[in-house]
Amino acid sequence: MKILFSILFYLIFCSTSLSDEIIGKSIKCETERETTRGYPFYFFFENSTNVKSYFIKDEKVKFFNKKYVEIKSNVFDIQHTGEIDKKKLIFTLFKGRREYDCIFLSSKEIINEELKEFIKLGLSK
Repeated sequence: MKILFSILFYLIFCSTSLSDEIIGKSIKCETERETTRGYPFYFFFENSTNVKSYFIKDEKVKFFNKKYVEIKSNVFDIQHTGEIDKKKLIFTLFKGRREYDCIFLSSKEIINEELKEFIKLGLSK
């Protein structure tokens, strides 16, 4: 009985939800098709409600703070932007419903490094 109680206690109080696994993660989403942006989407999930959406403006790396919420298991709605399916690693842009393949990045700093390369190459529009 003690073992059963211990397992139940762990499952209720100690396990983390799947949505918490995205906190502190960086994601890069891109498609092989040419886009008007000229560069991939980059996101950093700062906490349980805020995601930074990175972009290039005036040859500088900038970001918007956006709210996000889990609308289905492993599917996150990013305010005014799109949805990310964390399990399939697919980002669906609200405008035009275009899908982007995503990968997790090893750190938040890689986002700035990669976007600075796009600035150097003059590929940002």
